[in-house]
Parts: sequence; C-alpha cells; structure tokens
Amino acid sequence: TTCDRTKQSMVATGKYYVSVTGLLTKSWLSMPKFAYLSNVAYHDALKAEGNVASSTFLKDGVSHTITVWESKEAMREFFRGEAHANAMKSMKDVSIYVKVHGYFTDQQPTRAEAIDEWKKEGRRVYGEPNEKCGDLAPKACEQ
Repeated sequence: TTCDRTKQSMVATGKYYVSVTGLLTKSWLSMPKFAYLSNVAYHDALKAEGNVASSTFLKDGVSHTITVWESKEAMREFFRGEAHANAMKSMKDVSIYVKVHGYFTDQQPTRAEAIDEWKKEGRRVYGEPNEKCGDLAPKACEQ
C-alpha cells in the first residue's frame, strides 16, 4: 500500500542517497534566469564531495534534476552551499510548481525509476497539485 511504501522510503538504509527535483517554469521569460541558476547549481553538484552522479533534463515539460550521493550528509553539505541557496531563493520568481524527494537505495536509479519514485513519494513545496507530476488526491491508509 501507499502507507507501506512511505514507511519503507523513510528507513535510512541503502548504499546511495538520491535527490530528485521537478520544477515547472512560469513561462519562457523565466527560462534564462532558471537556466543560469540551475546550471550553476548543477555544476557545483558535479564537483561536490560525495556526489556520485548528477543529471538534469526536461521530461513532459518538467525540468528535473537527479543527484546521487554517497550519503545524505554529503547531499546536505551541498544543499547548504551558495549555488543551491541562490537557486532556492529564486524558486518563486521562476516557477509555478516545485516537488522534491530524497530516498535511499542500493543501486543508482535510472531516470525512469527516479521519476517514478518522485511522482509517488515526492513532497510538493510550491504550487498547486499537478496530475502530470503524480499529485493525486491522497488515499487514507488502510489498517
């Protein structure tokens, strides 16, 4: 069930920590600023200690970033950095929707696996629910 999957993803085990972000930009006018800020943050992630893999891509109109880390602590260290902070400060200027998810896994995920996990388990941090991003009416947990 959904509740079981949520409990499983909260367990801090696995060889890697994966962070997935999906963002919908406001319009083509916001793209240059978004592209600049996300590019700077992406290149900082590539150089960050503990980063195993990083990718950024557009799928179904959603701009995604997937980073794979040796540990959650390594990801948090990057998260506190200047480039990521600058991108986060501009989130509402450039986007209408942002959803994030982090989870542990024993294998580096494919893009499809990471996006599926993001859609099912991600936390919407900005914007209205969006069906193409996996936002559906929550179902009650079955006992």
